[in-house]
Amino acid sequence: MGTSTSNRGQNGNTPLVPSWLGDNDGDQQPGQPQPEQPQLADPKRFSAPRSNFTRYVNSGGSGGGNLHRATSIYVRHSLGGSQNATTRLGSARNSTARLVSVFSSFVNRGIAETSRDYKLGDIIGKSASDVLLRIMDFVCPDGGSTDEGIARNSYIEALSTLPDWEDKAIESLTPPEFLAFTEIYMANVIEERLVNDIGNKLFSLPDNVAQVESLQGQLKDYIKGAVSDSVSKLNIDIRSIDTSQTKAIVDSIYRTAYDILSELEE
Repeated sequence: MGTSTSNRGQNGNTPLVPSWLGDNDGDQQPGQPQPEQPQLADPKRFSAPRSNFTRYVNSGGSGGGNLHRATSIYVRHSLGGSQNATTRLGSARNSTARLVSVFSSFVNRGIAETSRDYKLGDIIGKSASDVLLRIMDFVCPDGGSTDEGIARNSYIEALSTLPDWEDKAIESLTPPEFLAFTEIYMANVIEERLVNDIGNKLFSLPDNVAQVESLQGQLKDYIKGAVSDSVSKLNIDIRSIDTSQTKAIVDSIYRTAYDILSELEE
């Protein structure tokens, strides 16, 4: 969360799922009928999870139950369930699918052939960190919307958590390592979306950096656990994924992770 951007939190007057965040994530073509404006949701739907998250922050991390309640209510009430929560991730879903497609190609078709297809240049022998930086603009195109910023920040932060990959050649990475990076990235996406929606109080502790880092670490581990459990529950194996499946698989991982978070209320 070192790259997170502080804001005042989500406005409850916005729809549960904005009209521009459909299944095609904004691919509306000129001349096509515009979707109907969705009904506005409860304008106070972020109040309860935000209050619980504030209690968690004020506890210095000792009030884990407040964190669990905050995330559970956030998914179930504020977002209207795991399907809406997944849809609201917007272009971050597509970014995740592109990442999984590249990783699946690395694993199943080899580094050299994937490099030719994706025009990555000569990456044989290059460090895994360098190669992942090289594909960042493809996976997470730079843009101005919140979900695009979340996707890119999440990717950068995932890279920063794996400094040892600077000393590993891309061809030496194993399928479990590619999957582990994917899990870290997806957890970062969920975390950044949540903090942007209800976690603005995290940024009210500028004089206590250690406490902020401790709170962020707990939140990160909590969400990472849900994503890892989701991957395990769905028996995801990156070696058995092809490009026609990536979007559906990515969405199922996000949905299941949100389901897990919604069920962990204490």
